[in-house]
Amino acid sequence: MQALPVTTEKHWDRLCDHFQAPLGQRWIYGAAAARLGRRVERIAVMHGDVPVALSQTVSRKYVGVHLSLSTGGPLLCPSVNKETALSALKQPQAWPHIFIGTPNKPLGKLPLSKATSHCILDISQDLDRLRANLHGKWRNALRKAEKAGVKSAQVQPRPQALMPLLAAEKQRQAQVNYRAIPPEFTLALQEVAPRSLRLFEVLDAQMLFLKHGNSATYHIGHTGPQGRAINAHNLILWQAIKVLKSQGVTRLYLGSIDPQRAASLARFKLRTGAEVFRGFAAHLM
Repeated sequence: MQALPVTTEKHWDRLCDHFQAPLGQRWIYGAAAARLGRRVERIAVMHGDVPVALSQTVSRKYVGVHLSLSTGGPLLCPSVNKETALSALKQPQAWPHIFIGTPNKPLGKLPLSKATSHCILDISQDLDRLRANLHGKWRNALRKAEKAGVKSAQVQPRPQALMPLLAAEKQRQAQVNYRAIPPEFTLALQEVAPRSLRLFEVLDAQMLFLKHGNSATYHIGHTGPQGRAINAHNLILWQAIKVLKSQGVTRLYLGSIDPQRAASLARFKLRTGAEVFRGFAAHLM
């Protein structure tokens, strides 16, 4: 196996598509981090022409040492020897650093944090099958929204259009005291990769998605009383699934769930027919 730095977006995107990589390992995530002054490294471990491990790290410097974080990675093939692959990933980084990862496979090591549960929806299936897989209550809520006579509009994700959604997200983070990607990072994503953003709205409800190769991520959303009354987020998500599917996306990351602290949001995601993936615990690599 050989570890190689990857320096072009086209090459990295092709490698990430092999893994159907999540947002944290995609080029646009690293580009946004670099826009905010972070150091970004992208390494692929190859077995011949086949990628067996990938890692994009975002680094900050503390007292002469770089703290490197691989969010949603490293990504390891099921058959690869984990120790050999991880050793290869660390070799190109000769500068002093602490490497923390949230790998897609269990490492058999003591984690630094608890594993989180994430919802992943396979949208490679045809639309009839996807709709049939919806939980009955979710499908009924979608029908109610469809009968309300409103349409889900896709909006150009310019900074001005994003501001109401980002302001609502910042307020929610402050009110309920939870940590998530800050709005400033979303604006950096808009700067470096505006064509990757998909913004949908119905009345006073909005949802923002990020397309990255053959996968996509539900990023943030908000609804007011009008949207809540007609189940606007059900309508928006269904429309987004159709649009993303038509653009070649086969996997939709719906984000983490916490049934104890956010039961209604967990139900909303689970009732789409998404599968639960438990992983991404932080480890010292």
